[in-house]
Amino acid sequence: MVLRDAADLIVLTTKVTGPDLDKILSGTEREIAGFLTAAMRDTTNEVKEAFRAEVRAAGLGHRLANAVRGVAYPKVKNSLEPTGWIYAQPSKDGRGAAAIIESYATGATIVARAGRRLLALPTDDTPRKRQGDALSPDEVEAKFGRRLILIMANDRGFRSPSVRKTGTVAYLVLKGLVIRKSSGRWRNASDRERAGTTRNPRQLQSVIMFNLVRAVKKPKSVDLSGPAIIANTRFEANLNARWR
Repeated sequence: MVLRDAADLIVLTTKVTGPDLDKILSGTEREIAGFLTAAMRDTTNEVKEAFRAEVRAAGLGHRLANAVRGVAYPKVKNSLEPTGWIYAQPSKDGRGAAAIIESYATGATIVARAGRRLLALPTDDTPRKRQGDALSPDEVEAKFGRRLILIMANDRGFRSPSVRKTGTVAYLVLKGLVIRKSSGRWRNASDRERAGTTRNPRQLQSVIMFNLVRAVKKPKSVDLSGPAIIANTRFEANLNARWR
């Protein structure tokens, strides 16, 4: 077993010692290759599932966990030297599942990219997609039909019902919102609500949609040691189970 980074997680290779070696040498080469390859496929799947469990346990969700894949080579035929590869799906821009998992495995510091100085972190008031992910700043502007307003964190005249986080440089805010009675979510105030001519007038609110920060330190919450132990110990057990 070779442990790499989260993008190229674990590579499994065959290793058999002790009395099992004598048992293997007594069989035919074709049978031996079948046993070895089947055991490698079993072990690769076990390591993959253990790694997915680590991602889910870290609270990163089923979708990201399912981005961890495992494949044993050769895929169809059998070999006396099969290998297994457990990896996370990469992406061209470096922001795919592999990069996300690696950041939680190493406790990486995340900074803004593409020339931007600040990261926009969604708040609890930011609308969510059906999958549970928060909308981006562009998506929030499209949903409400107007631009977000930049408010500096040291602006003493700014009032908001939103929770403020320490370390915030500035806020991206939408003003003139009211709570939707049916769902408890924010919506644009109507013309009558802005004019104060409704029967039960409600206070218009300035809501923080994003905290702007210089960097974020991610917690080291994905543990590589469990899958690594399985990678080191399970092959011989799986080989014994396959041997007949």
